[in-house]
Amino acid sequence: MAQDLKDTIKEKIDLLDFLTTKGITWQNQGSIPKALCIFHEEKTPSFTLSKDRKRYKCYGCNESGDVFDYLMSAEKLTFVEALRQLSAYLSLDYDDNTFSDQLEKRKKANIISSEVIEVNSLAQNYFSKQIFDESSENSKNVRHYLEQRGITTESIKQNFIGYCPDGNMGSLMNFFQSNKVNKRGVLNSNLLLKTDDNDWIDFFRNRVTVAILDENSNIVGFSGRSLHENSKSKYINSRDSEVFNKSNILYGLDRASENIKLKSQAVVVEGYFDCISGYDKGYQNLVAAMGTQISAENFEKLKKLVTYDSSSGEIIFCFDNDSAGKKAAIDTIDKLKENISSGSKNSEKKIRIKICFPTSGKDPDEIFRTNPVEWEEMINLAQNFIDYLINYYSEIYLKGPQKDTYKFLDLILPFIIESCDETQQSFYLAKISKVTDLSYDLLKSESSNLSKSKYRKNIKTIKDEDRIRRVIFNPEKAQEKHFLAILIDSNELFENVKDVEDVYFSDLHYRSVFKLWKKSQEVIDRKTLSEDLIFIYDEIEDYLKNDFVVDPDLSKDIELENVKNRLAIDFQKRRLNEAEMRLLELENNEQKDDNAITSIMDELVKITENIKELERSEVT
Repeated sequence: MAQDLKDTIKEKIDLLDFLTTKGITWQNQGSIPKALCIFHEEKTPSFTLSKDRKRYKCYGCNESGDVFDYLMSAEKLTFVEALRQLSAYLSLDYDDNTFSDQLEKRKKANIISSEVIEVNSLAQNYFSKQIFDESSENSKNVRHYLEQRGITTESIKQNFIGYCPDGNMGSLMNFFQSNKVNKRGVLNSNLLLKTDDNDWIDFFRNRVTVAILDENSNIVGFSGRSLHENSKSKYINSRDSEVFNKSNILYGLDRASENIKLKSQAVVVEGYFDCISGYDKGYQNLVAAMGTQISAENFEKLKKLVTYDSSSGEIIFCFDNDSAGKKAAIDTIDKLKENISSGSKNSEKKIRIKICFPTSGKDPDEIFRTNPVEWEEMINLAQNFIDYLINYYSEIYLKGPQKDTYKFLDLILPFIIESCDETQQSFYLAKISKVTDLSYDLLKSESSNLSKSKYRKNIKTIKDEDRIRRVIFNPEKAQEKHFLAILIDSNELFENVKDVEDVYFSDLHYRSVFKLWKKSQEVIDRKTLSEDLIFIYDEIEDYLKNDFVVDPDLSKDIELENVKNRLAIDFQKRRLNEAEMRLLELENNEQKDDNAITSIMDELVKITENIKELERSEVT
């Protein structure tokens, strides 16, 4: 198969080496090689190559593509000629006869496609005529229904909206016959259904129709909306044909593509009428998936469009603000995780993926009709998809009855490892550290340079079925356990720790034990402890019996003072890290607050001085 051979060539080809054989001289052979463009005259190199994606792009003339595009553009070869040359270059088998057969089949398919597109165009004329039929009461009711949805006569025409009446059997067939439409094209369009009685009925009967256009503005299919709210299928789409496959189509892309390029932003909504209402209000960068989720292929199309004239872009997914919408957001992210990663980390093109929900409970269609300003506010408040994942899963696994920190990390960390650059990783690991109360340093060491499989293997080795938050999981907390062990072993040292603040303890359980110890000033009564604290207290006592060691060269009070000092240092370092993350967040904000930035920088200086002073005060 030609496609199989093409895929093999694209997989095996080293585009840098191949283009070098074509006389291209690279001025930089690093991660993004550059050269003078052969498609236009220039003095400064703007022809770049992505080694990972095996694609080229000139930022001077916008020529771009893969190795086949290069040969067909630069050397004016046909696809078959390019296939033949590349097969020879890579020493792959090539059979002209096989591809001649393939070309014949493709030619026949193209003829059928043209026929189906022609039939669809005629069908749209029919549907359009029916919706404006003044003699039909049903047509008037349809227009009234659309008017109630804020869709004007002008919008009906611009958006190719129509009506397929219930009427007599085969009314669309009669229209085709009276216009002498190609019978093969009619049958392949799937606009008609054959009954058991061998009669023909209209597939979209008694539905509002919306024409679906491909990227070349050809009508390739239709969507039909039932006029009965209790209908079993409120929406139906054209059945698959030579030109229509819903997984390959994004509604509105023909209209929105240029605006998406200009804004470097695409917004994916859930329904056609969301798009139509948005277009009518001037929001021209909207598309809708043909089904419940966008396909990986369509996501890749959007990635290319949002970065067409820019080094970065964003794709925003808008979902209904209910449990189904929130679940749909998770499903979409999960389905596209590989594609999301390829557009984020280690890429010359940075893609921001965001999630948003209408705050008022309305769907986008209603927002556009009643309060378009709310739409702009909603888009501006869209969350990065990782923020959304953290918030969504923390409600389930950190706050809910299924509390499972391991599961939370297992779901979140792979996205951070695979999708974020170093700066983003630091930001999100700090955020996770805060919501899980786990050490930032530990999370960073577990995630740095790890693949998902390695990550899972490592994390499972430290998982405790009953207590994930064991001290072994966090070296920082070993100091806290050691400190408490000294106190429990030596009550007489109470006066030495009056100045220790509760916040020195990053572990909330250890903090609770310390507060109880300060309150009692003597041996803690286990009967007063909760189940969690009994577990922690027993752990400390076990540590005292088996592992507790005090430096033989130091007295207990000096040892305690040093550990107390290290707790203070750890606390200051946590403050430092939090301040750095706040600063990073402010600097990444489009509306920079210079006063707030200055204040945090002053805070960073003071915290750093505190840490240095504490480090100097340790007794040896």
